[in-house]
Amino acid sequence: MRLRQRMLPPGWYPATKDECVHDIEGFIAGVKPLPAGTKVYGGMIPHAGWYFSGKLAARVFHLNALVTQPQIVCIFGGHLGGDSPPLLAEADVWETPLGQVPLATEFYQPLQAKLPMRPEPPGDNTIEVNLPFAKYFFPKSQVLGIRAPQSDTAVQLGTAVAEVARQLGKTILFFGSADLTHYGPNYGWAPKGYGPEAVKWVKEVNDKRFLDAILKLDAKTALADALDDRSSCSPGGAIAAMAGAQTMGAAKARLVGYYTSYDVMPADSFVGYGGVVWEG
Repeated sequence: MRLRQRMLPPGWYPATKDECVHDIEGFIAGVKPLPAGTKVYGGMIPHAGWYFSGKLAARVFHLNALVTQPQIVCIFGGHLGGDSPPLLAEADVWETPLGQVPLATEFYQPLQAKLPMRPEPPGDNTIEVNLPFAKYFFPKSQVLGIRAPQSDTAVQLGTAVAEVARQLGKTILFFGSADLTHYGPNYGWAPKGYGPEAVKWVKEVNDKRFLDAILKLDAKTALADALDDRSSCSPGGAIAAMAGAQTMGAAKARLVGYYTSYDVMPADSFVGYGGVVWEG
């Protein structure tokens, strides 16, 4: 059995099961379910450390889990350039504090027959930081983890995963891991200077453009905005999940929440976070 071990230190997410459960229960406290009859297909989730964005990610997973328990939970990560192929997390199980997560090995061969991929090396946060949520909210599901490039290949990737799921007769949800604007000296980018006006611009202009495109299920505009305006570090993850969800029937998106790391810990360098659910 090929075991993929945890690589991120506890600063990203807790080290023990009890700590994870405690945090998750706090993240989702008071969250109201979606309207009765809502069909769900996954969503867009952030991927910072839990202290900063865990609340939003947990709520997106939670709202989906209240509606359905799929056989497969697909998490598209990012942090790839436009020329990269998709990177497939190949193993049999992935270690988390909540127990081992079984991976969807049945997808590996048919997916790679549709689209060239390379193995995903350990260490990136975009998938791993969200694995405990997948284990908690979907305890019987297998996970398919793929990092998506920031290019049109992301659309092809999401569509291909949906097609393979249909071929295999598997129910599936698609989650796209993407943070929004990275602003300030830590990221070498501060076109509006520093202080409240810069935060206002990120929230009301730069992040809003990208989120508006995501909420309209407009992959082309979302990708262009991310590349032109640096409004997302991993647009490929969000776009791949959107494409997979649309292939399965998603027709709209719901904003679960939005804030920035500045709202958690004010600083000249900060990052935007959005949570979205794909709906039918």
